[in-house]
Amino acid sequence: MARDITARAVVILELLLFAGTLAVAAIWYADPTGNWEPLLAMMACFTGGAELYRRFAPKSRNERFHSNSERLRHRERLRQLLQEEIYNCRAKSLRQDVIIRDVDRADKYPDTDPNEKGISAWFRVGLIDTYDKGVLLGLRYGGLKECEGGYRFVDFVNEEKSDRTVLLVANVPYDSIAEVNLDGDEYYHFPHIYCHFDFEGQPYERLWFAEKKQLNEHHPYFEKVAEYDEVTRNNPIDGNLYFC
Repeated sequence: MARDITARAVVILELLLFAGTLAVAAIWYADPTGNWEPLLAMMACFTGGAELYRRFAPKSRNERFHSNSERLRHRERLRQLLQEEIYNCRAKSLRQDVIIRDVDRADKYPDTDPNEKGISAWFRVGLIDTYDKGVLLGLRYGGLKECEGGYRFVDFVNEEKSDRTVLLVANVPYDSIAEVNLDGDEYYHFPHIYCHFDFEGQPYERLWFAEKKQLNEHHPYFEKVAEYDEVTRNNPIDGNLYFC
């Protein structure tokens, strides 16, 4: 989101600089004796800086694809690849683990920095299903407690019991997936999914809680219980509650 806003701001700045340059050039043409060169040079420097930023800054999601056709081909390729992996694991009762890796910090794998702030450059989760725009990841199971507004986290320290055991699910859009390696490597033989961490430093466009249901042996589905933001809003400000 921040990258998209910055990209739009750069475009607006470039348009304003272009309009300003045309205005100064027109005034210069009307009054060639004026000292307009310093102003034009300054505007040229700003324009060049904006162009350098556009070329070398990380691409936003809207700039990642040259056309809508290219975006759709990317989505369809990943959909077929990852759906086949999911169905194969279900049919053979295999683990559905995957390694999520940050494209911008790919070289930090397989090391981990315990002092690093924010989400890790790579981590292991479950690839549980797809949705219309991407894949669903199962992050972890935990308990929720019923409350007036729906659900909240559990006071684990004081041995409070949860009312529902649910799975924390994350939506990752295909547009945020750069590449997939289904074979894994010498450290983890699970598929590696390389993602752009587009959403405030994370790859998830949505977090929500679900219960796993079964249509039949090989066709589970995930029924929504609550949105992650709804639950966290119900947590009291004081006290330590946990999803565990």
